[in-house]
Amino acid sequence: LGISENMSYGFVFLIGLVAAMSTCLAVSGGLLLAVAARHNQNNPNATRFEKFRPHLYFNVGRVLGYTIFGGLVGLLGSVLTISTKVNGVITIIVSLVMMFLGFQLLGIFPWLRHLQPKMPKFISRKVQGMKGSFFLGAATFFLPCGFTQALQLYVLSQGDFTTGTLTMLAFSLGTLPALISLGAISSFAKGAF
Repeated sequence: LGISENMSYGFVFLIGLVAAMSTCLAVSGGLLLAVAARHNQNNPNATRFEKFRPHLYFNVGRVLGYTIFGGLVGLLGSVLTISTKVNGVITIIVSLVMMFLGFQLLGIFPWLRHLQPKMPKFISRKVQGMKGSFFLGAATFFLPCGFTQALQLYVLSQGDFTTGTLTMLAFSLGTLPALISLGAISSFAKGAF
């Protein structure tokens, strides 16, 4: 799978499916489970559907956030021209960030845990409830994910609001089945499972 000059939205959807089974599940899935765990801790008598609600809000926020921010990045691309050299430098930086995150996730270099950025407490306290889940889902657009960043660069290079909106909508819809499944399993599973 590669990012090319002109991609169909179906192909972008497939990229989303692939991304969801790797980096999106690791990065966004971890955030989603943390928000849901906080919700469950604050609401110990919640029904299974009530436990599933933060997952729904997170994913709705994610799809809407990707769609709106994708359009804005496309609009930015219409007034901003990035040279091939700058595009190459950005791609290298994104690749290094992805390698760094991969090493952290795999625990290959334990000392990297000390370099892991943490969310400031004044923000993490506000990311509670359904509204917090929604806005956190929308904010995942800005997380360092190689697939997302590659598509953001693609959208920027297209320089069109509609292309940006539809590209990031297709991508976010591609990631949705895996993230909703994660939410369903964690909300409806019983006992040791």
